[in-house]
Amino acid sequence: MGASHASANELATFYSMLHKEPVGRTIVEVCAQLPCALRGADELLERLSAELGIAPGETTPDGAITLKRTHECFGACHRAPMCLVDHEYRENLRGEQLEALISKLRTVAH
Repeated sequence: MGASHASANELATFYSMLHKEPVGRTIVEVCAQLPCALRGADELLERLSAELGIAPGETTPDGAITLKRTHECFGACHRAPMCLVDHEYRENLRGEQLEALISKLRTVAH
């Protein structure tokens, strides 16, 4: 392509949707920008991390799920906290919605 290794690396590390390492078959990206943070994004990330047994940035040992903390806003501030699961918005992640997401992720991981 004519791009140097350094240029390709800069591009891959700048955009969070590009990955330099293998990722899971399912990617869970928790929005942690200010509106989501004010409505519980850190607690959401901690809960998902505990349920999946991995830290943000890691992939489950079976390669099923990668958990990420985002660096950009997904624009669903009015329905925070939220995350993307394979590019599908999951919003208002409290109570029943959160439990449903965790249940779905458990089936993916097994």
